[in-house]
Amino acid sequence: MERTKLNNFILGIVAGLILPLLSLLGYWLWSFKFLNFIPQFFNFLLLGKVLSAVLSLCLIPNLGMFFLFINKEYYKTTRGIILSTLVYGFIIVALKTWVEHSWSD
Repeated sequence: MERTKLNNFILGIVAGLILPLLSLLGYWLWSFKFLNFIPQFFNFLLLGKVLSAVLSLCLIPNLGMFFLFINKEYYKTTRGIILSTLVYGFIIVALKTWVEHSWSD
């Protein structure tokens, strides 16, 4: 019964979307706790043109989660993790192309 609960496409999507956000929160707590999370921290990353790079690094835990579920043979969950990682990838490309590139010096 537990195997079928964890082998779920929606679970993979939700976990793949939440884990990078938790990683970003951990990065903020570790290095930039003196800034407010939403306005100041994001503005700092945008003005420094590093938001896309930081989001890319926050996707690394998805790789670990992917390997954890693939070794358990939870293939539906791994498909959800891949899809959510691709969504983040499109967001990163959009940030890099239109947001960070348009703020040229």
